[in-house]
Amino acid sequence: MLLLLTLAVLAGATCRAQNILGNTIGSYFYIHGEEQGEIKAIRIFYTLARRLKGIQLNFQNNWSDIEGVRSRRYEEFLLNDDEHVIKVLGTVGSCLNSLTFITNKGTEFSFGRKKGRTFEESRGPDQYLQTVNGVQSPFCLQGLGFKWNHGPENPQKEPTTIPGPDKEKTAKIKTKTKKDKHKDEDEHKDKNKR
Repeated sequence: MLLLLTLAVLAGATCRAQNILGNTIGSYFYIHGEEQGEIKAIRIFYTLARRLKGIQLNFQNNWSDIEGVRSRRYEEFLLNDDEHVIKVLGTVGSCLNSLTFITNKGTEFSFGRKKGRTFEESRGPDQYLQTVNGVQSPFCLQGLGFKWNHGPENPQKEPTTIPGPDKEKTAKIKTKTKKDKHKDEDEHKDKNKR
């Protein structure tokens, strides 16, 4: 029984770490908050050597918990309205060394120093970054995974057709109206003759 429980725990950690880019050894984390709305800002904390030490996301003006380690050295990237991350590039050595976020508006923002093995993650221009998971050590972020979602609906919708009287009825009404108009004119002429 103990063996089965150990295998289940290890299999769960392996399944979670399968979508992690970078190193997969360390403590797993998942940043919750996507139920509050879209990502509006990303904050990265650094080590002295400018390796990525911690990460925090802002969902609709609510900051998540910091995953990794807090530091006095950090940078943040604020997204504009209707701006979403559609691609992430990174480099990794013993820790995550850099991350570059690219948005649907063509904005790029880089954290850290680009050195080590590279990785790239996106799901196409119609999907945007919803949240992040990853692996951390006591010293730095080891690797990250990215959860994507379909982008918001295209704001340019087809014109709405408002139902109205069908054309046949409209044509009859117009014809009737013309006949009535002529009838009224004839009656008016008759009255003037008298």
